[in-house]
Amino acid sequence: MKNTVKAGIFGICIGDALGVPVEFRSREQLKRSPVTTMRSMGSHRQPAGTWSDDSSLTLCLTDSLCKGYDLEDMALKFLQWYNEEIWTPYGRVFDIGIATSQAIQRIGKGIVPTLCGGYSEFDNGNGSLMRILPLAFLS
Repeated sequence: MKNTVKAGIFGICIGDALGVPVEFRSREQLKRSPVTTMRSMGSHRQPAGTWSDDSSLTLCLTDSLCKGYDLEDMALKFLQWYNEEIWTPYGRVFDIGIATSQAIQRIGKGIVPTLCGGYSEFDNGNGSLMRILPLAFLS
C-alpha cells in the first residue's frame, strides 16, 4: 500500500509538472504541439519540472493526513502553503486559482474550514478534484 500511495502522489506531481507550461492553451494548440516531455517557461515562466498549486496542496493534504483526518490541521497546512510557501517547488507560490485563493483567505480570517468554500455555481472549479487522491488512501 505504501508504494501505491507514493506512486499516486508522484503521478499527480509529474502530471501537474507536464501541464504547468501549457496551462490555458487550447486543444488546437496542444494538438499542434503535444506535451511529450517536461517543458520550461510556458504559461507561468517556470523551469521544466515545476509543479503548481495543485500538487502543493495535494502535498499539504497528504502531510496533514499522515497525522489523521483533522480539518483544522488541513486548513492550517493550506494557509502555511499560501503564506509561508511550504510544499512549493522553489519556495514561492507562483499561481493560485481564484476560488482556492478566496477559500484560503477565509481560513486566514478564522472562518471554520467547512464554511470557507464559495457558495455560487461559479465557485465550483476542478481544483478539489485534482487534490483529492490522498483521501482515497485514508483508512
